[in-house]
Amino acid sequence: MEIFLSDEYETLWTAISAIMSILATMMAIFALIYSIRMYRKTMQIVHYGEIDKMYFEILKEALNKPFLLRQDRERTLDEEIQYNTYAFIVWNFLESIYDRCMLDHALQRTWFPIIEAERKIHLLWIQEDENRAKFKAEFLSFIEKGTFEVV
Repeated sequence: MEIFLSDEYETLWTAISAIMSILATMMAIFALIYSIRMYRKTMQIVHYGEIDKMYFEILKEALNKPFLLRQDRERTLDEEIQYNTYAFIVWNFLESIYDRCMLDHALQRTWFPIIEAERKIHLLWIQEDENRAKFKAEFLSFIEKGTFEVV
């Protein structure tokens, strides 16, 4: 029983306790980092699904009204009013995508080709001065360059 009462035994258990505390703290930190990374990944997936759904709704509108995708200027007054609203929705959506892509480079591979495709259809609309005033200068500069390379 003397072995359990010695100073060496007490020092050994103190050292083991200290090591176990350090290990527990390290495991807690790793678990926290892992949780943060998983949360971010989950939020990216949720946001991507949300963006995709929004774009699907925009495309459905164009399916119902094909004149919204015509690049020519031959529309009735009613069609022109609808087109102006539709084009604003598209460009507003694309600006939101642009903002997200600048923060998440993985999204660029998916959305830059879509921005380029929509740009080809609705470029004349955004080149009008009264429409340009509705968007940030950085976004307009990005659109004007017309090179949508993944950074």
